[in-house]
Amino acid sequence: MDKQQVENEIEKINTYLSRCLWMDFEICRMNAGQVIMAGTIDQSYGDYAIDIVFEEPHFVSSLFYWTTEPSKPFIELVTDEEAYDFNTKYQVEEGNHIFKMNIENFEKSPIFIAARKVTCRIIIENPFSGN
Repeated sequence: MDKQQVENEIEKINTYLSRCLWMDFEICRMNAGQVIMAGTIDQSYGDYAIDIVFEEPHFVSSLFYWTTEPSKPFIELVTDEEAYDFNTKYQVEEGNHIFKMNIENFEKSPIFIAARKVTCRIIIENPFSGN
């Protein structure tokens, strides 16, 4: 997946989440082929509103459960400086994109994923509509 495709998918995710008051996320599956984050407005209810899939992950540093920070974009690519520091520490293979997630109660992101591809599936278009 090239950088423009990644940025388009990030924009799709951030646009969707910007229309939500909040979103609770969890890592619902993680293996060598995929990391899947699922978001819902009520974890006790169990219906996911969005799935974000990272394909061919190289590196994952994450909490298992968190809530979005509505004042910031949820997902971003790291800056060039952050990428340099990250690659120095973790030797991320070429062809991977390094993502960070902004979450509630953290000034700096505690969630980083290096992967070749990211996609999202919007399951509930308007999770706060009451339907």
